[in-house]
Amino acid sequence: MKKIVERSAYLAAEIALDIAELVISLKGLPKPSSYSDSIFKLGEYTLIPKDFSRRFVYIAGLRNFLAHDYEVDTASDLKRFLKTGLNDMKKFSSLMEGL
Repeated sequence: MKKIVERSAYLAAEIALDIAELVISLKGLPKPSSYSDSIFKLGEYTLIPKDFSRRFVYIAGLRNFLAHDYEVDTASDLKRFLKTGLNDMKKFSSLMEGL
């Protein structure tokens, strides 16, 4: 079950970051230098609220953490994602729909 949650969280993070980069590209904004930069740029250019971008940037770290399989226990990170991350993903999705 843990592997399913890890994979699902990874895919959700990857999709959010892909959407962020696509929006940045479509808006003709400077190319982000990293995944976290793509979230920061959305806030910087007021495509999403700046305070939300500063809070949501953790999604890039979560994606990298899960992608590189550091062979550490991910249970606490996954619990935190399930507790707050899913609502953040819903908010991000809603903000992207509004563009």
